[in-house]
Amino acid sequence: MPRPSPRTRRAVELNIKPLSGMALRQIAEALGLDALPDYLAILLACMLASHRAGRKTARGHTPARVAAALRRIESRMRRGHDDPKATREITDLHFGMDGETFIRLAKIVADPDVPHDRKLNEIEARRREVEAMPRINPRRGLRVELAAEALAQIWYWYAVRRDDRARQWQFVLAILEAAGEGTEGLRRNAERLRRDLWPLLELTSQP
Repeated sequence: MPRPSPRTRRAVELNIKPLSGMALRQIAEALGLDALPDYLAILLACMLASHRAGRKTARGHTPARVAAALRRIESRMRRGHDDPKATREITDLHFGMDGETFIRLAKIVADPDVPHDRKLNEIEARRREVEAMPRINPRRGLRVELAAEALAQIWYWYAVRRDDRARQWQFVLAILEAAGEGTEGLRRNAERLRRDLWPLLELTSQP
């Protein structure tokens, strides 16, 4: 019986949707603006579309899963398999490896002039790094990433009063709500997200 072909991931298409009138008003109010300019509305729509697409690909994407994939690749390579099929999880980003691992290892692994031992050493070093990472909730990581991106790209540059911390937090919540993320828990207990964002909250609130 022929073996089934390995499961691969397709490129993710962004479904960019305009923000609702309510979301636009809430974000503009948090920024201290009468209305949100069109170019900011477009930037936000693209940002939120990327976030929604990320929710699909992030499911189950934990350090343990990445480490297990790297361990499998190491094992195959130690048995003498050093071909594109053996290492495509690293060299093809759409196959499922995380971005940092791809950036650090893809060129080395795909280069036929790099010695086999060096490839193995680089993969092993990255695998040990990933194994040492704490457990994460990928959905939570996406929320933090979205809030951080919005603070750096929008709040810092367009808020009328960057040092208004109440409006800054209102802005973060409005962005998460526009992305379809629940904020009831954050409104009751915001400390964990604030801790994750603290350096950026400080930096982007400087007048």
